[in-house]
Amino acid sequence: MRDRLIEATVQLISTEGLTSLTVRRVARICGVSTMAIYSNFSGMPGLIQAVGSEGFTQLVARLARCQVADDPIAEILVLGFVFRDEALRKPELFRLMFATESPKAEVKLHRGNVLSGGGDSDFENFAESFDYVVRATQRALDADLLRGTNARAAAAQFWTGLYGFIQLDMAGLYGDDGLSEVLLPSIINILIGMGAERETVERSVARALDLVVSPTGVCA
Repeated sequence: MRDRLIEATVQLISTEGLTSLTVRRVARICGVSTMAIYSNFSGMPGLIQAVGSEGFTQLVARLARCQVADDPIAEILVLGFVFRDEALRKPELFRLMFATESPKAEVKLHRGNVLSGGGDSDFENFAESFDYVVRATQRALDADLLRGTNARAAAAQFWTGLYGFIQLDMAGLYGDDGLSEVLLPSIINILIGMGAERETVERSVARALDLVVSPTGVCA
């Protein structure tokens, strides 16, 4: 029943938006009374936490398939492309997971601190999803492909640029040219600013795109 209620919530917000989310609507989709939500999640706050946690579980499962052992720069890029793709595939779930405000005013969420590296988020797997980027960044620092001493802070700089792009892209502000005209140049400039060589980054970009876009790519 717990899984059915989470699935119904994802279905509801995906088709009708976050404003449609009510205990009664979710219960109706599952053909149960609202008591099922209170007995499984103690109400709306618990349900939202469970749905967000499921979103991060799905994100982590996909990121886990995207290791590029011999090219940490390509791996950072691949993780970013996958993150963007997940946002485009599941925009309402993404907003629930990453929005700065709760989808319901009465529900207070603690989303966690990516710089602390702790498991302090109300969403399970929140920290784990970002740790993939941190580990790839650390490997790039260890290989002298990037400059810096704090892999977590460096990863956060990259992720901040990516997140900002995704928010504006989802709002339709870049049209059809956002990837080629904004995201890729921005990523390249950020990595060069962190000390990467342009030729190295451009090779890694080509490889990352192949891994993500190619039907045979591990992250497709």
